[in-house]
Amino acid sequence: MKKVFWVSRHQLSPAQKQAISDLHGSDCQIEHLTIQFDSMLGLAEFISTHPRDIIYAVAGAPHYLAAALSGLKFGVFENHPQKRQDGVFGLKSVYWVRNYEIREVWRNSNPLSDNGEMLMPVRQ
Repeated sequence: MKKVFWVSRHQLSPAQKQAISDLHGSDCQIEHLTIQFDSMLGLAEFISTHPRDIIYAVAGAPHYLAAALSGLKFGVFENHPQKRQDGVFGLKSVYWVRNYEIREVWRNSNPLSDNGEMLMPVRQ
């Protein structure tokens, strides 16, 4: 069973859960962690200590850049810019960073929907 870490102060939205299920299988185990990174290398250090796991994180740009420039693998969510009537931001895209590259792997063009399409499978 694949283990997915969701590192954020917030719970996953229904669309984020659906995207993770689409990309990593419906049987993956999701663990939510609320971690505040104390240094620019915090995210990179966390990812490095979980080399076989899948990491999705909400962090500042310097954290993402340090992890990407270290060649680490992790996922990033991009929301649609406006909240829906239910108060939730719809998920627009999922990007996977790996080996110094970033690729869009999941997309949802409809901000009112929680369902998108997988563009390419995420390799581990």
